[in-house]
Parts: sequence; structure tokens; C-alpha cells
Amino acid sequence: MAFVFLSLAIAGDVYAQPPIPTIPHSLEGRAACLACHEAGVGGAPVIPANHTGRTNEMCTTCHVAASEAPPQPPLIPHTLVGRSDCLFCHEKGVGGATVIPSDHAGRTSETCRNCHQPGAPIEAPPTPAGPPTPTPVPIPTPIVHPVRRGQNTCATCHRTLDEKQARIVDEWEKSIHAARNVSCADCHGGDPGAEGINESMAPAAGYIGVPDRVKVPGLCASCHADPVRMRQYDLPTDQFAKYQESIHGRALYENGDPNVATCVDCHGSHKVPEVNDPSADVYPINVPKLCARCHADEQLMAPYAIATNQYDLYRKSVHGIALLERQDLRAPSCATCHGTHGAAPPGFAEVANVCGSCHSATQDYYARGAHAQAGDAGPKCVTCHGRYDVTKPDESLFVGTEERHCGNCHPPDSPIGKEVAQIREAILEAAATLAKAEELVSQAASRGMIVAYEETKLSEARTGLISARAAQHQVALDVVTKLTEASVAASQEVMEAAEQKLRESVFRRQAMVVAVVAISITVGALYSIKRELDRRLEP
Repeated sequence: MAFVFLSLAIAGDVYAQPPIPTIPHSLEGRAACLACHEAGVGGAPVIPANHTGRTNEMCTTCHVAASEAPPQPPLIPHTLVGRSDCLFCHEKGVGGATVIPSDHAGRTSETCRNCHQPGAPIEAPPTPAGPPTPTPVPIPTPIVHPVRRGQNTCATCHRTLDEKQARIVDEWEKSIHAARNVSCADCHGGDPGAEGINESMAPAAGYIGVPDRVKVPGLCASCHADPVRMRQYDLPTDQFAKYQESIHGRALYENGDPNVATCVDCHGSHKVPEVNDPSADVYPINVPKLCARCHADEQLMAPYAIATNQYDLYRKSVHGIALLERQDLRAPSCATCHGTHGAAPPGFAEVANVCGSCHSATQDYYARGAHAQAGDAGPKCVTCHGRYDVTKPDESLFVGTEERHCGNCHPPDSPIGKEVAQIREAILEAAATLAKAEELVSQAASRGMIVAYEETKLSEARTGLISARAAQHQVALDVVTKLTEASVAASQEVMEAAEQKLRESVFRRQAMVVAVVAISITVGALYSIKRELDRRLEP
């Protein structure tokens, strides 16, 4: 039922003009129209206020004698609610509609209503008794329409209309809604069991046509906010409540902004796949590109003064590379930080909590540090790591005065700058020691030595280094030093054990060489003795 609908206000108010009255008498001797109609002489209709200033000659330009008037164009025998696209039905005679005459070729739907005016709407015939229709409740309210189990003449008819309508039917049949028996009438209203177009699309049958964009979230919520209906699918029922509080919902309901995203913009209208379907726009890997449809559109974002380069920055970030290139579903997307149905940009003070939902250990150290204690004036995660263009951090951020570097706020020769340098050196020493230990263990393993114990200790050293890098966010030298020293100690123990294994491997190789030589000499001597004995025994 996805027609190209015009506004109901236009269809009902602008185009439904009353026909121009004919002159009910002869004009002979009565050509001075104003003489009677200006003052209503003899009960003549008085000239309307919007006709002021018109002359007798102008009157007969529009009004003609009844005997000369052409036959009136047929009235429109149905309501225009949701049915303002005249050509859609009358061009091909859909549902028995009168086919447009050949002399009307080239006229548009707007042209039709210059002559044809709405008549009394045809009411839908009584429908057979069926399951009771739901009682209207406060919004969100389901569309009340006749229930026809197993019947859907909407799909049957629209499949035969044109390529676009057939595609819509095909998309719906493959959707999660069709699989759960949510049919055309549940969103568009109407009688899905009626054969005729007037009956199936009658207002009395609840037909609304294309839902008003502002009403779409409430329409979806008529099912998705119903705990009884959603419980069997284990779906949450608070999406509509969250949406109303979101940046999108507030703009839609408080400001009447039609450009903001609604349910269908993200989930689709007829083609609605499950959220865990990789082809769905809301599947995690597809979410960044989905949001970019609007947020990368410079023209659309201009009224809101919102940047449009977020998607380009995200693609090159450590998060974007993990999600889009490595397809690591653990990596955050737009929805991870901004929310889905309750989408809202996190405030500066909330950033640490948002990042901390994944980086929990780092958040714990940060919350105990001087930066967090400084409140809103202190740096947050985005200050040093960026918002959308988050790069892989390393110890280079400790040096230099560029943006995001420690020296940008703390001069290198300041007390804090010197402490930062010490933190950096402690972490670099732990990282270098660990790398050397890993190399020695790798060499020992390649020579066939058993290194199970050393691998365990390496894990301990790595954990200490990872913890130290998280602890640096507390900006406390003693805390970092304690962890790096433990990591260095574990790495050194591994190095000593690995070196011992390597020395053992050298000794074993040397002993093996000696043994091989001794065995070779023995074999050679025995061979010589055998030859001598064979020579003596020959006579």
C-alpha cells in the first residue's frame, strides 16, 4: 500500500472546490449582473466578498447559462484519504476503477481535481463476524482494522501493479514481520480480506495509507511496547520510551523536525530483517555506514551545525579498523557510545563512563587520579585519545608538546612533566625487558626445549605491563613503578630460565657431537676388526 500520497490537507481543502454555479435564467434583457446581485435584488445571490471589483463582463467569463453549460464532470465516488494519486488506479483501471479517457492524456492527479470533486464517500460493506478488534488505548495504539487470518488481498493486488509494488511485496514476504504474521493492514489499515479496492481501502476499515512520519514511532510501538506481545520473542519493550528521550525523538516531538531518524530509517519499512541478520542495516558492522547516511550529508546537517566527517575519521581509527576491516564485533560502533533508540551524544563529563564500559580497568585507575579529581576542568579520554579518530596509543604521547601529548598541558621541565618522563621510562623498560624475554623463550622452544614454565611467567610479566599501562591514567609514579618492577622481575626470571635452557641445549648438542664421534670411531674399529678376521679365515 505504498502509494505516492499527497497531503490530506491539500487533497481535502485545496482541490475540493465547489463547482461554479450556472446562470439559472436567460441573459436577454438581464445582462447587467451587478444590478441584481450586488444588493441581492429579488432574492438574487449576493456577490461574494472575494468577487469585489469584478464587472458584468467578467461575470460571464466563468458563469454560463444552464442551457449552455456542459455536463458536470463525474464526482469522485470515494474518499480522498490515502487515495489522492488518481493516476495510480485510473491509468490502468486497478480494482475496476474507470480508465482515463484518451482526451485526458497527459493530465496529472492535480489536474483531475480541478474538475472532479469529491462526492459522498462509499462506506465499506458490513464485514463478517471475526475475532474482536482491539479497544483503542492511549498512544501507542494499534490500527483497528478487520482481522482476516490467512488472507492478504493487499499483497495479491499490489504484486500485479508494477515493478515497484511487486518489489515491495517481495521485500515484505522476506521480512521478520511476515514471518511473525504482521501484515500490510497492521501498519496501513484496511480490510485484508476484501476483493474490491473501495472496500479494502475504506476509512471505515481503518485504512490510513502511508503513516504520517511523526506517527511512525508510535505505530511501531503499538506492538513493540506491548510486553505480552514481545515477551515470547524476548525483546525489550522500552524502545519507544527511550526514543522519546533521545536527541532524535525530542527533535521530532518537541520541534516537529521531520528530518530526524525514525524507526523505518534504521530498520526499514517493508524490508525489515532481524537485527542479527548480517544484511540488516542495524547489524553492528553496518551501523557506522547507516548513521553516515544522514550524518555525512553536509546539506542535511547544515541546520544543526554538526560536523560531517565522523565516518571518515572512524574508518581510520583503531575502533573502525577492528570493526570494519577485521570484523571484530567487540569493537565499538556509533551505537555503542551514543546509544540506539535512546541515541544522544555523551557530554564531556560522561565520556569517561562511556569509554569505561569497555575499558573498565583504565576507568578505575583514571577515577582515582588527579585528572578525574579536577572535575569538568580536567582532561577526559577524548582529550588525549580523540573522539572518532582514536589511534592506537603508545609511549610517544608522553613526550612532545603537540595536541593530545602530555607536554601540551605540562611543560617537560615542570615537576609533573618530570614525573611523566619517569613513568614513560618505567613502562619502556618493562616493555623492553619483556620483549627480550619473549625472544629468548622463542629461541629455546625452537631448539626443542620444554618452556611451559617460562610461558606461564611470561603471561605474568605481560599482565604486569598491561596493568602498568592502564595505571598510567592515575598519573601516579609509585603505582606505575610498582607494577613495572613486578613485570621486569618476572621477565628477568624468564630470561634467566631461558638462558639456562639455551646453555643446556648447547651442552646437549656438544655432548651429542662427542657421542656421535665416539660411536663412529667404535663402528670404524669394529669394521676393521671384522675385515681382518675375514681375511684370516679365507684359507
